Amino acid sequence: MKKGMIIVIIVLVALIAAGFYFFGGSNTEEEIPSGNYKIEIIGFAFAQQELKVKVGDTVSWVNKDSAKHTVTSDNGNELDSELLSKGEIYSHTFNGIGVFEYHCTPHPYMTGRIIVE
Repeated sequence: MKKGMIIVIIVLVALIAAGFYFFGGSNTEEEIPSGNYKIEIIGFAFAQQELKVKVGDTVSWVNKDSAKHTVTSDNGNELDSELLSKGEIYSHTFNGIGVFEYHCTPHPYMTGRIIVE
């Protein structure tokens, strides 16, 4: 009976790990490609409130707070992250020029702007 129970537990752990690998979980900071831009979310603020990038550049937001945050477009749906827990990231590649203003949904006073040239 003990051997069977151990096998069941191992199978369950493997299934849960596979689910996170294939279907969910945000990236971690170590997975941000080099040469792209990173904005930290820390102290209930976007550490860099304005950033200029070029078309095709990728920006990654890293949550350093213990509170959950989002990266959400003020207008439209260009930026639309899930709630990010501490250590999770949201990345977005900008494919067109423009000014993209965003906020954190649970904390709307947290704002930022990406200028794509």
